[in-house]
Amino acid sequence: MKTPLRITALLFLAPLLAFGQSEVHLRAETNAVTRIPVELKDCTPRAQASVMDAKKVLEILDNDLWMSSVIASFRSDEQLGDANSPWLELASRGPTEPFRLAVHPQVELTGSNLTLAAKLIDSRSGALLADKSYRGCRENLRVLVHALADDIVNVLTGQVGISQSRIAFSSEAAKAKEIFVMDYDGTNIRQLTSNGSLNLTPTWSSDGLAVALTSYQAGGPDIFLIDAISGKSIFHYNKAELQTAPAWSPEGKQLAFSSSHEGNSEVYVMTVSTKKVQRLTIHPSVDSSPSWSPTGRELVFTSDRLGRPQLFVMDAEGGNLRRLTYYGEYNDSPAWSPRGDKIAYVSRVEGRFNILTIDVTGENVSQLTTSGSNEDPCWSPDGNRIVFSSLRSGQRDLYSMEWNGENLRRLTHRGTCASPSWSNNVRADAARECK
Repeated sequence: MKTPLRITALLFLAPLLAFGQSEVHLRAETNAVTRIPVELKDCTPRAQASVMDAKKVLEILDNDLWMSSVIASFRSDEQLGDANSPWLELASRGPTEPFRLAVHPQVELTGSNLTLAAKLIDSRSGALLADKSYRGCRENLRVLVHALADDIVNVLTGQVGISQSRIAFSSEAAKAKEIFVMDYDGTNIRQLTSNGSLNLTPTWSSDGLAVALTSYQAGGPDIFLIDAISGKSIFHYNKAELQTAPAWSPEGKQLAFSSSHEGNSEVYVMTVSTKKVQRLTIHPSVDSSPSWSPTGRELVFTSDRLGRPQLFVMDAEGGNLRRLTYYGEYNDSPAWSPRGDKIAYVSRVEGRFNILTIDVTGENVSQLTTSGSNEDPCWSPDGNRIVFSSLRSGQRDLYSMEWNGENLRRLTHRGTCASPSWSNNVRADAARECK
């Protein structure tokens, strides 16, 4: 269900400021309208496609476009100014004769082969802006609609969407903790690992083909790399003591992680192809939870070297250390935004854990959550949304929200979900094919 829209706009500027070796992107708020209004025309079923197939296309597409955070989708039967349709009202704002965008979808089924097609048209001028078609199986209709939604976002904004992205997470299964994978909107949940052990802190590779995690399946907490389709182990890194919280570098060649094999928890970086490991931090305190900047030139991590957990930033070789957080006595689990401008993290506020963000300059701390206990923030690949775990319902489940804390969506109802990791917006071509 769509939520009422606070009319703000995001202004994303190229890197203009520098702080040490940081690349800083500014995200500013204005009073302009942030979302592009797009009307969804009725979907036409053809050949053996049913009315239910057409209805499903509209439902998925409507949700995908709204969750993009940049498009205000509305149905043809929604009335302008309707109190329940604040997104439609946006179409009347702006120039005297604004463009009016409309999507005209149709779905065709022949045997088990399904074709989804859509035209993006400026209704006022009749100009055709895009004409797309997608082929696959009926059971993969959702994946085809996700691809359409991402193409609409790309045509209108130049951005890469999030509809084809996925979220991996840890959850209980048969008295173990296994890794599960689902679509970005909480649908199509499937179990990825089945080793009957503790499997924690998954993180996606940049190409979406592999997941790194901490697992106890070989006895101790080791780093494993598993195939994102089969769940089979393709890599195992083990040392004495604890190895945890792996984090892929943006180009997908290195893993940062924390390890206590040299006496206390430190941050390390490993080249995956060679298993060569470099130690980055050298301090008797606990250093943990590394997260890469989108350039791959810096890492943010947690350290209690000042007595309580705070966030620090260093370059990818371990130098140029600087403290990031000064607000709050307990700050942990940093996650660097793909846009490069902000870092989300967990802070203990009045006895409860909440999700906050801070600029990479150390300024503009903003608390995004207030209800329940909230942990494990992770950004969507476009930097517009954050997924996190929360006890607000009484059990631990996953939720996503926009970068400013708005448009909250509950994603899971399992009650034991933690450590979500949001993939890049990539899917293998086989995801559309008939099984």
